[in-house]
Amino acid sequence: MKKILLFLSVIATILSSCSSEPEGKSTTIEGRFVGSNVDSVYLERVSDTFVAPERIAAQALADNGGFKFSFDIEDGTSPRFYKLAFPGDHRPVTLVVAPGDHIRLEAAGDIFLNYKVEGSEESELIAQFNHEYFASGDRLALIAETLINSSKAVSEREAYLAARAAIKTQVEFVGKYRDKLAAFYAMRHNVVEQYIPQLDGHGITIAHYQSVLEGLNKSYPDSPYIAIIEREIAEAEALAELSQRIELASYPDIELEDIYKTKHRLSDLDGKVVMLYFWTAESALCNNINAELKALHEKYHDAGFEVYHISVDGDISLWIEAVRQQRHPWISVFGGNHPEVITLYNVSQLPLAYLIDREGNMSIAPINMDELEQQIKKSL
Repeated sequence: MKKILLFLSVIATILSSCSSEPEGKSTTIEGRFVGSNVDSVYLERVSDTFVAPERIAAQALADNGGFKFSFDIEDGTSPRFYKLAFPGDHRPVTLVVAPGDHIRLEAAGDIFLNYKVEGSEESELIAQFNHEYFASGDRLALIAETLINSSKAVSEREAYLAARAAIKTQVEFVGKYRDKLAAFYAMRHNVVEQYIPQLDGHGITIAHYQSVLEGLNKSYPDSPYIAIIEREIAEAEALAELSQRIELASYPDIELEDIYKTKHRLSDLDGKVVMLYFWTAESALCNNINAELKALHEKYHDAGFEVYHISVDGDISLWIEAVRQQRHPWISVFGGNHPEVITLYNVSQLPLAYLIDREGNMSIAPINMDELEQQIKKSL
C-alpha cells in the first residue's frame, strides 16, 4: 500500500511540474509567392538585441509557390520580429509575430515590392511602410545609376524630390504609429542618407526616438526593443553634448569677392550671429536649401543674423547666374578660386555650414531649417 501511495505521489508531482511550465501557442506563417524566381524561403527570428537574425526553418516553395511554417511561441510573450528571407539578393520581408498568430502572405512578381499580408496588424503596417518608403528609395537608386548619362541638374532635382518624398513618408508614418513596433522598424531605415548624406538629420531625429519609446512603453511594456531605443537615445544625447562642446575660440578670417567684385571680410560681421555657408550652384539640394534659408534670413536679419555665403563652384559664371536668379539677400561670395579657404574650413562635403556667435565662437550648424532656427534663436 505504501508503494502505491508513493507511486501516486510521484505521478502527482510530475503532473504538477508539467502544468506549471509555460504553454506554447501554435503559430503559423504561410502564403504563396509566384512569378518571383524564388524557389525557397527561410524563416528567421530577429534577436532581441536587433543585431542578427537566427535561421529557424527553411522550406522549398511548392509548385504553386506555397509554403507554411508552423511553430510554438510561449503564451504571453511580447511580439517579436521575424523575417522571411530568400536566396540571392532578394530583400527579406519583416513580420511582427505574436503567440497564436496565423499570418498569410501573397505576392506576384517582386516579393518585397508587391507582397500583401493578413493576420497581423503590425505586419500589415510594415508592408504599407515598405511599399511607400522603398518606392522612393528605389527611385533614388535608379537616378544614381542614370546620373552620368543624363542632365545633371535635372537628375539632382529628381533625386532631391525623391529623397524628400521618402523622408516625408518615414516621418509621417513614425508619428502616426508611434505606439507600434512598426514605427520602431520604420525609423531605423536610412535609405535616403545613403544617396544624399547632406539630408542626414532632415528626417528621423532623437525626438522621434523619444516619442516611439513613450508609445511602446504603453503598448508593449515588456518588449525587449525598448531597451534598444533607450540605449540609442542615450548614445545620441551623449554625441550631441560632445558636438556642442566642440567650439573654436576664434574663427579663421577670410576675404572674398561678390559678383560685383566688392570684397567682403568675414570679420567685418563681428558682433552678429553669422551662418558661414559653403555650397555649389551645381547641386539641386544646395539651391533648395537656399530657398528655405531666405525665410530665416528675413525673419532674424534685423535682430542681428547674417549669412556669409561661399560658393565653391569651379565655374564662376554658373555661380553668378545662380546668385542673380535666386536673388540672394545675404553676402554671397566666390571661393572656387581660393582652395586655401576650402582647406582652412575643412570642407569635405557640400553643403556645409558653421554658426559664429556674437563672441566669435564657431560651431557646426545643422542644415535642417527647424534645428538651425533653434540654434540661431539661442545665439541671438
